[in-house]
Amino acid sequence: MTMPNSEGDSWGNGGQQTGGSAREQIRDVKDQVVGQAKTTLQQARDRASNSLGESKTQFAEQVGTVAAALRRTTEHLRAEDQQRIASLTDTVARQVDQVANYLRNKDGRAMRADLEGLARRQPAIVLGGALVLGLIGARFFKSSQRDRRGGGGINYGRDPRFSYPGNSETERHLSSGGRYAGA
Repeated sequence: MTMPNSEGDSWGNGGQQTGGSAREQIRDVKDQVVGQAKTTLQQARDRASNSLGESKTQFAEQVGTVAAALRRTTEHLRAEDQQRIASLTDTVARQVDQVANYLRNKDGRAMRADLEGLARRQPAIVLGGALVLGLIGARFFKSSQRDRRGGGGINYGRDPRFSYPGNSETERHLSSGGRYAGA
């Protein structure tokens, strides 16, 4: 009454073949996902690099514009016979122009390597520069928030958040010619 287990043998072999092909399918899917992730990551890096390069170029041009303005100021000061101040602005203009040329000619990796080298040699300068940049950034951030709130001007005595209790009574007193009409 026992039956041969031919069905079990073929199922067992079939199971191994199915398991093997399932593993291959999983590997294929995994390879596709990994390949797609690598491609997407590379595209994101390329976009970020292009965007950084464009921003760097725009910033370099703005710095170059500042150097040109300083040179014009130097010429104006020389025309006004202000030689000491003119030589100072000329020196600053040359330094700013060097910064602009550095930004134009260096790529992001080289700039990073230069900054790391400077940080190792002169950490106080880098920390001071970071502090100054942070303060300037905070100032711009603060002013942009004020502009978004509306106006940005200071309304002394007109903003209800800063009014004094009984302010309306004081206004009545002042409008009645200085005579106090209240209790």
